[in-house]
Amino acid sequence: MGIRMSNKAVRGIISASFLVPCMLVHAQQPADRNRFDSLYVKDYSHILTLRAYISTKYNSLQLTAGNGAKDLLFRPNNKVNFGVGASYRSLTLNIGVGIPGVNKDQDKYGETRYLDAQANVYTKHWATNIFLQRFKGYYLDTYTKDELGWQQASFYPTRPDLVQFNLGASTVHIFNNDRFSYRAAFNQDAWQRRSQGSFLAGGYLTYFHLRADSSLVPVQLLPQFADGLQIRRGGFLDLGPSAGYAYTLVAGEHVFITASMVFGAGLSFQRAATVLSAEREDLRTVAGLGWHTQVRAGAGYNSARYFIGFSFNQENIGYLIDERSSFHWGVGNFRFNVAKRFGNPAAVLDRSLKRL
Repeated sequence: MGIRMSNKAVRGIISASFLVPCMLVHAQQPADRNRFDSLYVKDYSHILTLRAYISTKYNSLQLTAGNGAKDLLFRPNNKVNFGVGASYRSLTLNIGVGIPGVNKDQDKYGETRYLDAQANVYTKHWATNIFLQRFKGYYLDTYTKDELGWQQASFYPTRPDLVQFNLGASTVHIFNNDRFSYRAAFNQDAWQRRSQGSFLAGGYLTYFHLRADSSLVPVQLLPQFADGLQIRRGGFLDLGPSAGYAYTLVAGEHVFITASMVFGAGLSFQRAATVLSAEREDLRTVAGLGWHTQVRAGAGYNSARYFIGFSFNQENIGYLIDERSSFHWGVGNFRFNVAKRFGNPAAVLDRSLKRL
């Protein structure tokens, strides 16, 4: 017994047989990896963001005796800068200059000459810090001139002979990158609308070098600090994995607080010369364990068009010199930002970026 079907029914079956596979193929296509869940994060990297900011970058060097003695904490004479910048798609450019009248404090902290280049790169999936610094001239923050018996014109005891150079990078992958954005708090081209956090994992690679005319430990404090801390020059190479967590708390969609902490540990290769006497020094090369911490924090107001808030970013690297003594150095920056987003930019921006 045969089954008769009209031409119209046959055409309907044939059409359906083509439509169903097409629907299945479409359903199996993965979502755009570069898009956020818009219920949690609004992405504005496709439009022009302009900002004005006040910032300071800093550097520190610290020796810890571990026997109750005060740490030796060296700092450079940091500058406060005013700047303007812009972000569009993958490009961010900031230009800053010293604020006149604010940075004239050499009589208190001494004079520091420096090169300080720090880049904080935030994408949907990764957060990366890159830094290159050279500082010459430090002051001692934890002791007075009277305690050291120094005669100097500045208010704090200073080490104009102390020079340090560092170069490094650290990066972490953001696992919950569909619903959590670093860029919202630190690059002002996104808006975190709801509270959300993410686990982080990555690694770091840094190199630090210092030199001075004499030991970092003043003569008056030599009995309190181990021989291994009486460094006159040295180089330190560190690398290892890191992991942590970041969270943004949002109130009423617009007010936010972001905090992030990352810990790392790995290999440290050290070649340092310590002072034995006025004529002799001991040069040693050792390998051991070093550690790395990274802190990011931010707070403020964010919306579809406006951003106002501050951000803080710091990297700390440390080593054990012996059972109790340790040596630390760190880099970081603090910034207050006011930003506005200006809608779709002219097509000339897209053409220029494609050429770049």
